[in-house]
Amino acid sequence: MKLPLRITITTAFTVFTALSVATIAAVNFVGNRDAILEMAKSDISKSATGAEQEINRLITRAFAATGTISSLPAGIFDWRRPDALLSTLTVSLRTSPEIYGVFVGFPDGAFVQAINLVATDGTQRDVPGMPGGTATAWRVIGPTDAGGIRPEKWRYFNKKHEEITSQEHPVEKPSTYDPRTRSWFIDAQREKKAVLSDAYVFSSLRQPGVTAAQPLQHFSQATVGVDLSLRDLADLTVRLKPGDNGIVAIIDDAGNVVGYPDPSKILSIDETGTRIKLVPASAIDDDRVRNVAASTASADGEYSSFKAGGYDYIGHYSSAAASGAVNWRVVSVGAIGDFTRNLMSTLYQSLLVAGIILVVSVCGVAAMAGWITGPVVRIREMADQITKLNLSGIKTFDSPFEEIKRLQSSMNHMRAALDTFLRFVPRDVVRELIKSERAATVGGTRREVTLLFTDVENFTVLSEKMTPEQIMTQASEYFEVMSLGIQANRGTIDKFIGDAIMAFWNAPTDDPLHVDNACRGVLAAYHISKDLNDEFVSKGMAPMRTRFGLHTCDVLVGNVGARDRMQYTCLGSGVNLAARIEGLNKFYGTQVLASDTVRRGASADFLFRRVDIVEAKGTSIPMTIYELMGERGADAAFYVGDDMMKLASKYEQAFDFYLHRDFADALWLLDQLAETYPDDAVVAQLREKCREFDKNPPPPGWNGATVLDKK
Repeated sequence: MKLPLRITITTAFTVFTALSVATIAAVNFVGNRDAILEMAKSDISKSATGAEQEINRLITRAFAATGTISSLPAGIFDWRRPDALLSTLTVSLRTSPEIYGVFVGFPDGAFVQAINLVATDGTQRDVPGMPGGTATAWRVIGPTDAGGIRPEKWRYFNKKHEEITSQEHPVEKPSTYDPRTRSWFIDAQREKKAVLSDAYVFSSLRQPGVTAAQPLQHFSQATVGVDLSLRDLADLTVRLKPGDNGIVAIIDDAGNVVGYPDPSKILSIDETGTRIKLVPASAIDDDRVRNVAASTASADGEYSSFKAGGYDYIGHYSSAAASGAVNWRVVSVGAIGDFTRNLMSTLYQSLLVAGIILVVSVCGVAAMAGWITGPVVRIREMADQITKLNLSGIKTFDSPFEEIKRLQSSMNHMRAALDTFLRFVPRDVVRELIKSERAATVGGTRREVTLLFTDVENFTVLSEKMTPEQIMTQASEYFEVMSLGIQANRGTIDKFIGDAIMAFWNAPTDDPLHVDNACRGVLAAYHISKDLNDEFVSKGMAPMRTRFGLHTCDVLVGNVGARDRMQYTCLGSGVNLAARIEGLNKFYGTQVLASDTVRRGASADFLFRRVDIVEAKGTSIPMTIYELMGERGADAAFYVGDDMMKLASKYEQAFDFYLHRDFADALWLLDQLAETYPDDAVVAQLREKCREFDKNPPPPGWNGATVLDKK
């Protein structure tokens, strides 16, 4: 049976649309519900993954801190002169605020500890027995003395690292603490590697935490440890909870809860009433956590469904191992209602809208079907003519419908194509390959940096006496400790050039205190290298005496090289000048020289003295160079001492006399200094100049500059 086109179009449209709406509605209802549940599982899994990553990050940072400190030269681990060691431990506290304390236990029972009293959110940690405003505390315990007493000494510092004194908090007192009896010390010495304690409650903080420890590499009888606070896990569980009624909790391998939105719920008093302990997951006041921990204890990574408090929940239980050091689990629970509550109302609204659209559409299609019938018949006739290859007798016509016009145009194009095809067979091959790639480009930005060049004195002579393997071993150890001092003070290692190091500050990240950090980094590297050289000598190896050159200037910082091989570095005349300043150490018998731009940019915390005014090879502008002697503050890590400050003051006075051509007065001061410091090369050189100029005065217009004709 053949039906008229108008009726066929209207009926077919109505039936097809009605079936489509019903099918889509049913499929969407089932599919959306399944998709929402999968989305809920995905959110729950993401919450667990986020918690796992944070746990791994915390544990990894704790082990990174112990690993970095344990690799330091043995010479720095001297509890009798603890300032350098404590300053190094304090650096770890500043770079990792979640660390509560860093300490070293010695085989004779001595103990050195730096404590961080500022939480990760910047608030003050409430620790009994500490003066108000304390940001960092230092603690040193000596071994048992002849009187059977273990002396304990405390020092307290505020956020500016200014020492705090308090009559209410004694700095010296006897102690009963012996690190050798503690599990972290015993386990690390027994295992001979990094270990991690079980989670427990820090009695001073009343917060959960763990202790990471490992033996020192160059002093294996001593052990470094890190107390890591887990307080941030509470904020993490709040931030990661899936949905309004979800929960995230973290359980250690002993089954205790170490991370929960309400920290008070995971702490309890033991049977003696004196010790705070962690609450087991099976006893926590939360049905959701208890339910998941109990039902999926053997199904790691699986999901479970349960009811609690009138809600349907989906629970997820996964392991959060950090490099095999811990085997904690993450409980992540989401309420199904949080994700599906709007599903039914959305479905009803969709069906209502679809029904209205269907009715209107059927009426419109019925009206339009009549208009379409005539043109469609004409199109059919055109198709018949084309089918018969009667291409010349086809006539075009006008239609009010854009679709019909396009169809008629298509038919005409097809007719023309067939007409052409009857004459010859065209071959039309079009191919287009579009391929885009975003890659790094050569270029950079101009900015101020502080540059450092180092060089090992007489390295060529040293290397001639060593095998290539010996050179590689000793140089590698040297570069490692030198890099530690530079990078611990925010320096960027650019490259190693033979025995030399090029580094800079204030790139790629901004550092407003880059001059101070560069000075402190050089002093750290200088002192660390001295300790390393002592170790080299004790092993029968040649020392590697290092010379340093510092310069602050504007350079171009960015990617340099070819498109397929680039390097992030600095370019500019200031780079060459920094290298030449380092080379001047050889001429003046110094080890640490800095330009006048460094001296002007550095704070008053550092002690400099003028060495000379020079016109280096390849330059025409006189430049004052300074020797960086150390830090001024008595509590500073690199304090030079009163004698050196007096030396620098008297020397500066002599240099002023020298510049004012008052050579006799300058010699009077320099003779005194030479008598006290006969090995001071800077004093000796200026003294020799003054003697020469006292006999043969310089010409008029002399500016005090020394012209150097060698690089």
